[in-house]
Amino acid sequence: MLREKSLDRDNLDKYIAFKDTTIARDKLEIDSPDALPATGKVIGAAMLFSSIMEYLVARYSRGDDLTIIQDYLPDLLEQREKLLYYSDALPEEKQENRLMYERLSDGAYIEYSRWLTMAVCLGVGDAHIKRALELIDNAGVDALLDRVAIALGDSERAVATDLLYPKPYAPLYEALDAPTDQQGKLIKKFLDGYANTVRKWGISIIREKEWKNHPGDWCFEAALVVKLFNIDDSTFRDHPLYPAALIHGDPI
Repeated sequence: MLREKSLDRDNLDKYIAFKDTTIARDKLEIDSPDALPATGKVIGAAMLFSSIMEYLVARYSRGDDLTIIQDYLPDLLEQREKLLYYSDALPEEKQENRLMYERLSDGAYIEYSRWLTMAVCLGVGDAHIKRALELIDNAGVDALLDRVAIALGDSERAVATDLLYPKPYAPLYEALDAPTDQQGKLIKKFLDGYANTVRKWGISIIREKEWKNHPGDWCFEAALVVKLFNIDDSTFRDHPLYPAALIHGDPI
């Protein structure tokens, strides 16, 4: 059953098939001892992590069984481990190059949120989540991420006092401690404002109408907060950006 209703299944099939091919090719190239210089391996590992994430989002959009998507999550962890490995292998004079892949940029923030959402909602296990948090790092940088990490068991984590990206994340963050009857309204407000902010960031996770080759439009962060903080999603469950199947499964 197609979950992303604004996309054509045939286009998603082609997108996923293309990703299958390019991911396999890129893995071979990055792992080949002489194919890329040290900086190229870091760049390639970061791009491959993003590519696998887009692939999993596309499979979710197409309606693939959630257990199949779960099976690919260790691959995502492996690629993030390789990014660390190749970053550590950079010569000393190029170590600063790694910072752009380790800081919590807006694009990384979304990718890490998607990773944690899938890991939590699909039940990959505590060891995977613990390692993911270690690799994501950035403790004390963003209040929302810190609260999520604490809810996932990182009890000694430093907690930021502010949001790194108050637009669009302020309503989602406020929902964590809001009265029960206000939580749904705040998350709906977050969902309603998400697309415009992401477009302003120049990130193509929200497609333009004419785009055909795209994994699908979703705001996974909302599902992560709903799952971790036991929030009633009945008032926004049908929002087009909300990945409800991760919480409730597909309708029968």
